[in-house]
Amino acid sequence: MSETRICQNCKQQFTIEPDDFAFYKKISVPPPTWCPECRLVRRLIVRNERSLYRRICDLCGKEKIMMFYPQSPFKVYCYECWFGDNWNPMGYGKEYDFSQPFFEQFSDLLHVVPRPGILKQGFAIESEYTNRVSEIRNCYLIFGSTASENCFYGSWVNDSKECVDCYNLGKCERCYDCTDCVGCYNLQYSRDCHSCSNSYFLLNCRNCESCFGCTNLRNKSYCVFNKQYGKEEYQKLLEEHNLKSSAAIKRLQSRFISERSKHIVPSIIQHHSTDVSGNWIEESKNVHYSFNCRNVEDGKYVLAAVIAKDVMDYAHFGRGVERIYDSINIGRQASSVFFSNESWDQSSNLQYCMNCRGSQNLFGCIGVRNKSYCILNREYTKEEYEKLVPRIIEHMNTMPYADKKDRVYKYGEFFPPEITPFAYNESLSQEFFPLTKERASELGYRWKDEENRSYKITVKNNEIPDTIRLVSDAILDDVIGCEHGGKCNEQCTTAFKIVPQELNFYRQFNIPLPNLCPNCRHYQRLKQRNPLKLWHRKCMCDYQVYKNTVKHVHHPEGKCPNEFKTSYAPERPEIVYCEQCYNFEVV
Repeated sequence: MSETRICQNCKQQFTIEPDDFAFYKKISVPPPTWCPECRLVRRLIVRNERSLYRRICDLCGKEKIMMFYPQSPFKVYCYECWFGDNWNPMGYGKEYDFSQPFFEQFSDLLHVVPRPGILKQGFAIESEYTNRVSEIRNCYLIFGSTASENCFYGSWVNDSKECVDCYNLGKCERCYDCTDCVGCYNLQYSRDCHSCSNSYFLLNCRNCESCFGCTNLRNKSYCVFNKQYGKEEYQKLLEEHNLKSSAAIKRLQSRFISERSKHIVPSIIQHHSTDVSGNWIEESKNVHYSFNCRNVEDGKYVLAAVIAKDVMDYAHFGRGVERIYDSINIGRQASSVFFSNESWDQSSNLQYCMNCRGSQNLFGCIGVRNKSYCILNREYTKEEYEKLVPRIIEHMNTMPYADKKDRVYKYGEFFPPEITPFAYNESLSQEFFPLTKERASELGYRWKDEENRSYKITVKNNEIPDTIRLVSDAILDDVIGCEHGGKCNEQCTTAFKIVPQELNFYRQFNIPLPNLCPNCRHYQRLKQRNPLKLWHRKCMCDYQVYKNTVKHVHHPEGKCPNEFKTSYAPERPEIVYCEQCYNFEVV
């Protein structure tokens, strides 16, 4: 039977369904006291992807690029040192203290056990300015990405080459300013496209080549704003629109936004999936309230997971995991991991752990490798461990931790935000659920103040050349002012520089220089995407709001009766169709 409860954090109502209770019972954890959105925010606070700093490694003494700012209160090792054998995480072990709340003891351990300054898997060749990546080569300011080469300024760019200023790409090549695209080549200024090439300003298109300003096209060529042309006419129109000009591109972006508003949108973007809700779901089954999932089965409240089964309240990254609950950054054959962060490589039966790998049966451990039956980095026998863990769980319930906002953390709660390693505006929480400093403080989240910047802008934003052909190599020595000038809430750096590989890319594809710093460009891409939220809505197909091109079999006349959950809020202007109606129109 469903139960409605009040979120301990936002004080709003949320519902726990019977299937949720069954999952909690199966893994022997209590129901949550925070609503799904607040739980997601709380997890995302521990994931810093894009905030990088120069910092001295606390072991080797060398200056490296790391995700902890120099004044951070944590001991931080560079990648080579943290993954090396010159330190022992077990040397920080401590006996559990039943006179002190668990989270206070964990916080004490967190401040003495070395933190990994950067996270990478496999090789990362000539890619110093990256984080949370694996198997990449010659990449710059690329984050959360795998198996990519010669890519710059992007997040979640996987199996791709020569892509710049992109977000959530898979198997793409030579793409620029694209978001949520798969299998595309030489695509620019586009979103939610699959297998498109040599095109510009596309939305929800599939298998299109040489198209411009189009929405919802399938298997087309030489179309401009959804109108068919011949090859020569298309080339002429392309020249007339002058995509080499920064001013012309701004005008085209405005027109494209206006034109695409005339077309329908699907309630969900999913492919080869059954019984799913959320958005951007691929080859999955029985997955609900989830986003950016591929090959996930039996999941709920999942974000950015690949190859996972039987998971709930889980974000990043997967690769053969199962039975994961209220955790983040867990992957590579991990199982039965609860309330944990950054643990991987065949780890199992972990609770309240960070940065542990290749280990089993851990509780409250940090940085432990290839060990079993450990609590607060201290090793026990199997019998001792199995006797002590239930006592600790009982102690967490009888002596819970309370934060400065009087939120209570018993067993079953993820790490309190005030003891986690990153400030709110360093984390993914700020990207998906942006707050001001004042609002973050009201909610009890830490905030990192902006650092003083000593550079001098040499090229003002209004002095940026209109086309790349007017740009000389001298631009590589210039500091360019960002158009936002630090007046936005997008972690603006107020200025930026152009790197050689980037300049070569712009010249090769006749792309004008950007007028925003990398952070502001990133936030502009995020604003194009739907939020990580769902609303209950009805299909807008009624043959009046939008003139259908064909008769729909399930309701040949009148309004469609279908209802669904969608990431389009009711007040948004888009014409939202159910999957059936959308597919009748565009497939």
